[in-house]
Amino acid sequence: MILRAPAKVNLCLRVGPLRSDGYHRLTTLFQAIDCYDELELELEPAGETVVEGFPQDTLVRGALAALGETRRVRLHKRIPVAAGLGGGSSDAAAVLRALRGERDPNELHAIARDLGADVPFFLTGAETGFGTGRGDRIQPLPDFPRGHAFVLVPAEKGLATADVFAASAPNPIFRAVEGDLVRAMHTVRRVQDVAALMANDLEPAVLALRPDVGAALAALRREGALAQIVTGSGPTAFGLFPHRAAAEAAAARITGAFAASPV
Repeated sequence: MILRAPAKVNLCLRVGPLRSDGYHRLTTLFQAIDCYDELELELEPAGETVVEGFPQDTLVRGALAALGETRRVRLHKRIPVAAGLGGGSSDAAAVLRALRGERDPNELHAIARDLGADVPFFLTGAETGFGTGRGDRIQPLPDFPRGHAFVLVPAEKGLATADVFAASAPNPIFRAVEGDLVRAMHTVRRVQDVAALMANDLEPAVLALRPDVGAALAALRREGALAQIVTGSGPTAFGLFPHRAAAEAAAARITGAFAASPV
């Protein structure tokens, strides 16, 4: 069994107050993109899960354990790790979708939530999704525009999500910006509308921890991005471009960058 697991960017990420469970209240707009990990799953006669190709994996193992399954997994990582692109979460969701059996969707969603806040988005299979709660309650947005493209600039070294949240502060006008996003996401028609809603409340913390990310944002701006922000908890910077050809041309002029499109 061969599975593909897409990366994501957060077109918008707003951070609210801490909840009683210790997580921040979040509002976010997920966009799946055409950068994929590949997983090869085989039955494992020894009855123990083995993951080859990425020894640091915990999420694929966690997904299999939650399903009561064991497999030999060859994981071909193409999505940068600890980069705010959701690669591990997408890998886990791909396993849940492939081996769900007769499980009730609510049970599967509960497993996804336990594995990580981004896993439910990938589990839905949505191309674009609006996330609330801690980002784990997903409303698919099938009519969101698709014609634009992105340039992504991964950093040489990843960032721990916990470190970024520890260095950040809740948005003092969270309710207001959350309302702005809800209104905007239903009226987006043009690439300029997508650019207008792009924002990330975690970006100041990312830049404080990794000032070098500022150079990536500046490079995207210089190459004509309509908007440029950090995705998720970083440190990957990405910029919005009107179409794939423009994104590929810009990526060729930025060291380590690559172009991607909405899936």
